[in-house]
Amino acid sequence: MPLRQVDRDRPIATFTVLCYNVLCDKYATTNLYTYCPTWALNWEYRKNAIIKEIRHYEADIITLQEVETEQFRTLFQPELESLGYAGIFSPKSRAKTMSEEERKYVDGCAIFWKYEKFEIEKEHLIEFTQIAIEKAKTSEHMLNRVMPKDNIALCAVLKLKEAVYGNAAMMPMSPTENVVGNPLVVCTAHVHWDPEFCDVKLIQSMMLVQELGKALDEVSEKWRITKQQIPVLICGDLNSLPDSGVFEYLAKGAIAKNHPDLKGFREDTCIQKLTAGDDPLNYTHALRLESACDTTILPFTNYTLDFKGMIDYIFSTPQALYRLGVLGPFDMTWTQQNKIIGFPHPHVPSDHIPIMAQYAIIPTSVQRPQQPIHHFGNSHSSSFGPVGR
Repeated sequence: MPLRQVDRDRPIATFTVLCYNVLCDKYATTNLYTYCPTWALNWEYRKNAIIKEIRHYEADIITLQEVETEQFRTLFQPELESLGYAGIFSPKSRAKTMSEEERKYVDGCAIFWKYEKFEIEKEHLIEFTQIAIEKAKTSEHMLNRVMPKDNIALCAVLKLKEAVYGNAAMMPMSPTENVVGNPLVVCTAHVHWDPEFCDVKLIQSMMLVQELGKALDEVSEKWRITKQQIPVLICGDLNSLPDSGVFEYLAKGAIAKNHPDLKGFREDTCIQKLTAGDDPLNYTHALRLESACDTTILPFTNYTLDFKGMIDYIFSTPQALYRLGVLGPFDMTWTQQNKIIGFPHPHVPSDHIPIMAQYAIIPTSVQRPQQPIHHFGNSHSSSFGPVGR
């Protein structure tokens, strides 16, 4: 679904990004998905449908969650390499404590990119368990609630190559508007699933943004640009609805210190270490983020018998990335006509559907600084005059 146009008479660097929780084999049980035929839950069947789904969209950047360690090595990496992608992967933290055989079945996060358009500069692993140990000190909540959840995030600092301009690479452009060699930071995360742990989801999101900030400090120093000028993507299964504290914190840059989702952490001073400023009422972060999709376009990203809702997201920094379009919603007429009550299904290989967005990269020379954050009320939007109309 196109959202904005770009001026075709000038060279514009554009790319697409896909985010997809592929539902790893270990979690695809007949108990959980009673409505799906056993043969259609079988990994040997589903894996081909998942690869077919990923191939269909031909995204320039692919972020995946629930990829099993062995399946990254034997399936995703070779399949996507044959299509022109390079990639990185990390399993959840528990893999460190396991035997080599058990480790094969631990799931984690992966990032792939088309190597004709990007090259990797550096990768960062964000382990929420590890950060909880560092931040906890005397906090029982941090030790008892956050530390045992071994979710992770993975971050790739990519460098743009000439092919991001596509056919426009031959057009004349001023050196100040040429983005070749510039950074693009891509982060993917899989946040804890249990609805009873909305506090943990929020703390993990705060940790994610803080650790990402450290990576951006390095990028800022290396490329001699401000953190606000760096194009950043945060993609993932955040296991949180748009009315959650997680979404509010990421999209608005702040969450009230007495927000109900914080539960016992409302009185816990240890999370003061996760805030960017000294706002007395809010925990804040310095990233400006905008969600690619909203429920008016995409009512759900996860569709099961018991739950239907948007829990997967692509966030971007609107000062540096101009959103051109998003993948439209699932065809509900088809689900209704076929009386489909939930995914997976013989034609839908995961309980999640992929989400996707297209962006233009805004050269630093024409970026417009964002307005000051209003912590309550306004969500942020960006207009990009030189490219958009």
